[in-house]
Amino acid sequence: MKKETKITIIIFLILLFFITFISIVSNKKNYELNLPEQGKLKSINIETQTNQKEIADDKEIQDIIYILTNSGKGRNTKQESINDFPVNTENIITIKFNFEEMGTSIIFVYIRNNNYYIEQPYNGIYKISGDEYNSIEKYIR
Repeated sequence: MKKETKITIIIFLILLFFITFISIVSNKKNYELNLPEQGKLKSINIETQTNQKEIADDKEIQDIIYILTNSGKGRNTKQESINDFPVNTENIITIKFNFEEMGTSIIFVYIRNNNYYIEQPYNGIYKISGDEYNSIEKYIR
């Protein structure tokens, strides 16, 4: 084989490798926090290890959903949640949405390594600010 042909094949294989690598990295699933509509909720239960509170006031429910959606902008992440319950975390706040019709859905707000997160089981893990964490925590104090 000619030297030019070998170089061409090597360049082609390197390019093919980079295209495959970029394709795999960019195709990572993008998760979006799925919160219920306020009109479909009967109440929200907020729990910590020591306290529990049920919130049925429409204004408070609206405020909680607003905080969780990042002030109406929505939340996206590429971090997947693969558990029913967060692991290696501190100060977990459990938020359970009770629907008018039937059933519930659940999310967790917590601290891990001095960062604040929302985790929706089997969906995604979303970073939040300390102020957002405190805004949720105030409902349980």
